[in-house]
Amino acid sequence: MKSPVFNRLLLTCRTLRQECKCYLCLLIGKIKVLLFFDQRAINKLEIGSAGSHKNGFISSDLSLQSNYPYDLRAGLPFPDNSIDFIYAEHVLEHFSYRDLHFLLLECSRVLKQHGALSVSVPNAEIYIRAYSEDGILDRSKFTTYSFGLPFLTNIDYINHIAYMDDQHKYLFDQDNLLQVLKAAGFQDVKKRDFDGSLDKESRRHMSLFAIARKEAHSSDKS
Repeated sequence: MKSPVFNRLLLTCRTLRQECKCYLCLLIGKIKVLLFFDQRAINKLEIGSAGSHKNGFISSDLSLQSNYPYDLRAGLPFPDNSIDFIYAEHVLEHFSYRDLHFLLLECSRVLKQHGALSVSVPNAEIYIRAYSEDGILDRSKFTTYSFGLPFLTNIDYINHIAYMDDQHKYLFDQDNLLQVLKAAGFQDVKKRDFDGSLDKESRRHMSLFAIARKEAHSSDKS
């Protein structure tokens, strides 16, 4: 068994390595935007996709496999009014509210006038209702990841959706999701239905969906 001191040292080394990766992604992302990004094109962006992205989309995330690597806690590397559409699937819950609010402000900044942000997030209400009403969750639908579930008691499902092994930082229900988007200045904020062309079928039963638009400035309105 490794000593607590060794484990602490190992954690520190991992943290330093992760921070170095964050700064490297910031640098590479900025350089790639300067060299390759065309803001005059129709640009659809997927954020937080761990390097992969849907057809027709570019990606930005803390991954060197992304088209434009970036630490999303620092915002987005793109110029103002340069993105037509942003998609974020099970991404927003990984940020504390302060970082989340800043990221949404950045989404608004880079979106073109009348551009849209489409999101899906885990529906915490499902888990809380099951706990408070002594319900039983169907793991095949609502807990598709094993990590964050050391036991299978009711409170562990709450721990799973709230923390997910220290990966989750924020909980959403439908009302809160819409308010968070409105607080970042988005207009025409509303819930949406599951969209099979965007959203993963495996997350359909556990998710909330919303879409929000960036309104034109008064000087841009006809």
